[in-house]
Amino acid sequence: MTEQIELATALLAPLGSAFVPAATAPVIIRDCFKKTTGVRISTIFAEFKNRFFDKTESPTAEVAYGKYKLLSISPDGPIIAELGGASKVEGTFTAALALLQGQPKGEAGFLQTNGYANIFYAKDKKGELCAIRIGWTNDGWVVDAMSVTDPQAWHGEHLIFCPVAGTGSL
Repeated sequence: MTEQIELATALLAPLGSAFVPAATAPVIIRDCFKKTTGVRISTIFAEFKNRFFDKTESPTAEVAYGKYKLLSISPDGPIIAELGGASKVEGTFTAALALLQGQPKGEAGFLQTNGYANIFYAKDKKGELCAIRIGWTNDGWVVDAMSVTDPQAWHGEHLIFCPVAGTGSL
């Protein structure tokens, strides 16, 4: 009898990276959505508000964020595993906001603005790792969050973002 060996297929293809500047002071997430930030936000879903609005993130050093194309339909678990586990994918909402500030009105840039999600991973106020979904619509940026244990699967039009070690290039 011949055994068939299944080869693991990659879920993600690296697309590049960008540096996120240091956050020199604590950041209260709720304050990131004031009109004075200059970022056009059209919708903040209740789940994001419940999980993140009362959270304060500590100052952070400059960090490189990698951008990955999702090559097949997958929930968060296998994506996180391929990227090295929860401790490797965990970033901050502050970093995602820094990238949004580079494209405040949906201009072209590191984040995609085609209506599909830019997915970041960060812990909520209770310490649970969440997928933060940020996408552009004609009215502005949409922000949502969900537990990484949620069975929802992402499809290949979404991009995954997480901190990467090293020089900032993949």
